[in-house]
Amino acid sequence: MKPLVIALLVVSLLAGCAAKPKYEQTSMKLNDGTTHYFIKTHFKPCQLSKDWATRTLTIRANEICKSGFTLVDAQTPVVLEPLGASSEKRELLWEIKCNSGQPKY
Repeated sequence: MKPLVIALLVVSLLAGCAAKPKYEQTSMKLNDGTTHYFIKTHFKPCQLSKDWATRTLTIRANEICKSGFTLVDAQTPVVLEPLGASSEKRELLWEIKCNSGQPKY
């Protein structure tokens, strides 16, 4: 009985951390003619959720750029609270540019 309770507890904790994040996307055309894309998603304050957010943004970046992409900048706002002190979502923002300069669509 005790192993079952422990297994259920672990599964419930992981399920709370790893929900499939949605993303937001914007773009900006620069003076040199290239377009940079900004894709953002939210994640919970645990490593599993951040890994999932990173995979989500990678998949979306590859959908935007058919010939691959370059990660120009990645930002995660700094939270000055101890880890685990807050269950609020964090934000992961990527700035990318397509390797060929042309988006997929």
